[in-house]
Amino acid sequence: MIKDYDNITLKNYENAKSIFADYGVDTEKALEEFSKIKVSVHCWQGDDVKGLEKSEGVASQNLVTGNYMGAATTGDEIRSDLDMATSLSPLKHKINLHSFYSEGNNPRNKQEYKDFSKWVSWAKEKGYGLDFNASFFTHEMMDGNLSITSTKKEVRDFWIEVGQRSREIAYQIGKELNDVCVNNIWVPDGMKDIPADRFYFRNLLRESLDAILEKKYDKKYLVDALEGKLFSIGAESFTTGSHDFYLAYAIKNNVGICMDTGHYHLTESVADKISAVSPFVSDILLHISRGVRWDSDHVVLQTDELLSLFEEITRGGLLGKIHIGLDYFDASINRVAAWAIGLRAAAKAALTALLQPFGELKKAELEGDYTKRLFVTDDMKNLPYNAVWEYILLKDNVSTGKSVIDKIKLYEKDVLSKR
Repeated sequence: MIKDYDNITLKNYENAKSIFADYGVDTEKALEEFSKIKVSVHCWQGDDVKGLEKSEGVASQNLVTGNYMGAATTGDEIRSDLDMATSLSPLKHKINLHSFYSEGNNPRNKQEYKDFSKWVSWAKEKGYGLDFNASFFTHEMMDGNLSITSTKKEVRDFWIEVGQRSREIAYQIGKELNDVCVNNIWVPDGMKDIPADRFYFRNLLRESLDAILEKKYDKKYLVDALEGKLFSIGAESFTTGSHDFYLAYAIKNNVGICMDTGHYHLTESVADKISAVSPFVSDILLHISRGVRWDSDHVVLQTDELLSLFEEITRGGLLGKIHIGLDYFDASINRVAAWAIGLRAAAKAALTALLQPFGELKKAELEGDYTKRLFVTDDMKNLPYNAVWEYILLKDNVSTGKSVIDKIKLYEKDVLSKR
């Protein structure tokens, strides 16, 4: 039964469709493209980056702020919360795992595919894809801030094995789901103060990466990416795996690069980097976060920076080629809401980018009519994107407006508050 509100939504969409057509935009084609977008949801928002490992040697390094009720403590609870969050999003979804979300008994450096079988069975049932990350942290084998660049060979060997096994697990996941599994490598290695010999530590990083990435896998099922960072707590002066290092390594070794929007200077445009990097690297993985003064992993909102990312992706014809994931954590608010807010913000940005009159902008640019280009750039901000957004939610039976937070609050009352 169509409600009055639904009739209004349908009428608004038809009006919007005509307006966009005047700008040369086919909304039906945009909706078709939108339906193909996959966004990977980071499982670690649900439990404040604690993980599920049962083996010895795990050492908590939790830096998540807040203590909101209902944090997940089991894999089943995280999966239930993820199901709730994704039900509030019109996107297609993948789930991003860290290796310390293993539900087996094997130690970190001996993990096997079977340790993640519950995640795979659930993903297959729900129609999710899965991505993966080796967890180079929260373990007694960390040498301070160092893992694969430790001066101690036994420490490096341990973490190299972790990286090798994670790639094998990711490959098996991809084969089982018949979908590419993106295996991301981020290490916290660095120093609080100025190192005497940067070359020494970066040579260790190169050697360790060579060992981790030595085995070749079918890229239909496994894509590797390297994630750099500007700095982190305890590594303010020197980050071994800097953006420059990983970009150079990725280009030379035909490996993907991960660009996390929280891992640069706040005044840098990650969107601008996409066109600069994409012709030279095999794959790009985007980790979408929202930094406030630094890499503070705030929940993603609808911002100009977020929209500019999706503008570059769509205008460059990279939808379906670039890998997109969320990466943040906040324990000061409802964790399921944090997921849903970020997913819906990303979805709205993607839709807006698909509906923009890029054809008119490009035509004006090629004709040297920069006056028109600037006018259209500003004028297109007032187009009725929200009418198309509301139509997608209606068509896909996804909650809209106030009903979203009402559902989250009901889930909090019925599920989260009882943990």
